[in-house]
Amino acid sequence: MRTKKKLNHKLPVVDKVVLIINIFAVLALLLSYLAPSTDPRDFWIIAVFGLAYQVILLVNILFVLYWTIRLKWFVFISTICIVIGFNAIIANFGFHKMTQKEIKESPEDIRIMLYNVRQFIGLGIKENEPDQRDILKLINDKQPDIVSLIEYTSKPSDRGSISDSLKKLLNTKYAFSQLHKNKNGDSTGIAIFSKYPIINSGSIPETRFLKVENVFVDVKHNNKIFRVYSIHLLGVHFKKEKTSVSHGKVHLNESTLVLDKLKIAFIKRSYQTAIIKRHLNNCKYPYVILGDLDDTPLSFTVNELTYGLKNAFIERGTGFVTTYYNKFPKLQIDYILTSPEFDVLNYQALDKKISDHKPIISDVKLN
Repeated sequence: MRTKKKLNHKLPVVDKVVLIINIFAVLALLLSYLAPSTDPRDFWIIAVFGLAYQVILLVNILFVLYWTIRLKWFVFISTICIVIGFNAIIANFGFHKMTQKEIKESPEDIRIMLYNVRQFIGLGIKENEPDQRDILKLINDKQPDIVSLIEYTSKPSDRGSISDSLKKLLNTKYAFSQLHKNKNGDSTGIAIFSKYPIINSGSIPETRFLKVENVFVDVKHNNKIFRVYSIHLLGVHFKKEKTSVSHGKVHLNESTLVLDKLKIAFIKRSYQTAIIKRHLNNCKYPYVILGDLDDTPLSFTVNELTYGLKNAFIERGTGFVTTYYNKFPKLQIDYILTSPEFDVLNYQALDKKISDHKPIISDVKLN
C-alpha cells in the first residue's frame, strides 16, 4: 500500500489523465489490428477501428512523444503496440524507391492503369464541367496497355466519341464495357481498353448481395492468356444536406447516421467479397484485379481479396500513398492486385486532381 501511495503521489494529476487516455488509445489501436481478420457480418464495429487506423496511430505517436518529453517509462505502452502492428504500417506505407518509368523497360512488360473518372465531371474550379480532355491527355501520356475506367459515362450526345478517342490514342480496337442507364439518360459503369486482343469478356453474375459494377476480360499477350477483373464495390454515400463527413468533419448529431451507413457498407462489402472470391477461385488463368474497393488497407474486404495475391502498392509502393482526394483521413481505396504468376515491377499513384480519385499505374510481367 505504501508503494502504491508513493507512486500515485509522484505522478501528477495531468499525467494520470493522459495515462488513462493513452490506455484507451492503445486499446483502440489493438482493435484496429483485428479489422482485417474480423468479418463485419459477425462484428461490424471492429471495421470502424480499422477505418480510423490513421487517426488512432497518430494519437498513439503523440503519446509516445509526450512520454518521451516527460521521461516516463509509459512511453513503451504505445511504442510496443505500434511495433506489434508493423504489418499495418507496411499496408499503409511503402518502403520502396520510386521506380515508375515514363516508358516501359521491356516490350514484354504489361502496363496497367486503373482510374475512377467520376463520370468525367471535374473537381475544384472545374467542378461539374466536363474533363474528358484532361483524362484523355493523361492516358495518352502514360500509354497503358490495359486501362480500366470506373464510373465511365457515355452520353447520348457523345455517340461513342470518348471510346473512339481512347482507341485512337492507344492505337487499339479492343474494348469492353458494361454500362447501366442513369435517370438523366446517360449510361455509367466500367470500361476496359486493351492493346492486346480480348478473346473473352463478361461479368460476375449478380446475386442478391452482388449488385456492384464488375467486369472481366481475357486477353492474349505473347501467346499467354490472362484475365483482368475490374471491380467497383459498394461505397458510403452521404447526402450533403444531412452530413458533413464528405468535408472531413462529422458533428455529434450526425454520428448515428454515419455509423448506420458505415455498418451497411461494411456488411454488404463482406458479402460482395465472398462472391467475388468464389469467382476468382474458379478462374483458370493468371489474373489481375483492378479495384475501387471503397475500403482501406486495414479492412476485411481488402485483406480477403488480397490473400494469396500480390498487392502492387505493398510490392513496389513508395511512401504514404492515398488514392482518394479527401481532407482527413487520407484514404487508399483503389488497388492493383495480381495472382502469383505476375511480377510487379513498379507502382505509382498519380497526383492529378482531375477526378476525386487518383489514377494508379503498375508495370507487371507475366512469368
